[in-house]
Amino acid sequence: MKQSQPILKVGIVSDIQGLPSEHDWGIYNLGLALDILAQKQIDTLIMAGDLAENGNPLTYRLYWKMIRDRFGEKMPRHVACEGNHDCNRTFPQDFAVRFAEVCRGLHRENVNPWHAVIDGYDFIAFAASDGMHYSEASLPALEAALRKAVERDHEKPIFVITHFPPENTVSGSHSEAGSPELLKVLEKYSQAVSFSGHTHYPLEDERTIWQGAFTAVETSTLAYGCATEEQAVNTVNGILPFAREVTQMLYMEVFSDRLEIHRYNVAEQREIFPEQLWRVKLPYRPEEAIYAPERRLHRQAPQFAADANILMRLDYGYVYLIFDGTCEGDFAQFYDVEISERNSDGDGKTFRQYRYISHFYRLEKNREKRLFYKLPDALKAGGKYRFRVYPVESFGNRGKPLEMFYEIPSCYVSREGVPLYPQE
Repeated sequence: MKQSQPILKVGIVSDIQGLPSEHDWGIYNLGLALDILAQKQIDTLIMAGDLAENGNPLTYRLYWKMIRDRFGEKMPRHVACEGNHDCNRTFPQDFAVRFAEVCRGLHRENVNPWHAVIDGYDFIAFAASDGMHYSEASLPALEAALRKAVERDHEKPIFVITHFPPENTVSGSHSEAGSPELLKVLEKYSQAVSFSGHTHYPLEDERTIWQGAFTAVETSTLAYGCATEEQAVNTVNGILPFAREVTQMLYMEVFSDRLEIHRYNVAEQREIFPEQLWRVKLPYRPEEAIYAPERRLHRQAPQFAADANILMRLDYGYVYLIFDGTCEGDFAQFYDVEISERNSDGDGKTFRQYRYISHFYRLEKNREKRLFYKLPDALKAGGKYRFRVYPVESFGNRGKPLEMFYEIPSCYVSREGVPLYPQE
């Protein structure tokens, strides 16, 4: 019989990048997150880094005031690690001094790693050695904390909080943001449950939870969303279009036989995919992993409706594709556009390929059923083209494409390099 009441109720926030004002965007969203967590009556709060922009000490004071205002005498236990925004102040230049200041702001000991046992569960917060990287010299202390936790209980999960993710685990960890040093240590401990921030990926992306030798979970952001690894043409330096609509957090319930992890959009005060709750069976055995990379084999490729339409718009010399979104299978996280120039013998080879990120992460009230994407490059006046648009789910499975043939009028003049008109 499953245990019905959790042993621990844990709120998890990160990447606020706040300034000391209740009118600051990150601080405002932090308040919305705390409202949800107060209703849940959490007993533990995890902050996975980047609370304060430039480590502003007044931001930490405001943070504690916001928590006291919502929880009163029933303050949750607090677990926090520092992020690069917390520690990137120019003065003082000495990192150890900056780190000590941030620890004071977070009301925690100036130790690294920080380790505590809360209601029988180990929590370890581990900061980067210089605000950005984990040095080889710092790793023995992390290993010692993990060994101590295993010796105390060799089956319970060990919650490891870092700002940067272990390399090649969750979304955003396959590039320079992922730490090979963390991976090297954590992969020795199957009990480890890693919570990390920094990458700002939306939690609708199912790759934000990963299981292999251990379990890793991305915490998203309360500031703005990113998707850096896919190099979608409609992102700017990895920042999503309508990025401010990604204001998200996690709420976890700890049971003796499982973890239940809920995802929330704080702006709409709603749970994300409540029917797809993340459940981690305890004690964790890697051979029983639910969220291993192989799950992509069981995902359904998204599909367009039979009557879905695709159109072309030439607008002031710019080229736009307009098409209906998908309606079947797992949601389309991306749309791949392939363009072939037709010759006298029929279609030529595909000569341009673009990936666009969809609006899957946007507020529900703002999601559009019809997509409207500008092509990044000009086409040739009088050219004959075939356009194919493939829907792609989180793990890369592609559905059948929409297809359109279009001849560009000879009067078409590209305006690439000219600023867009205001309506765009």
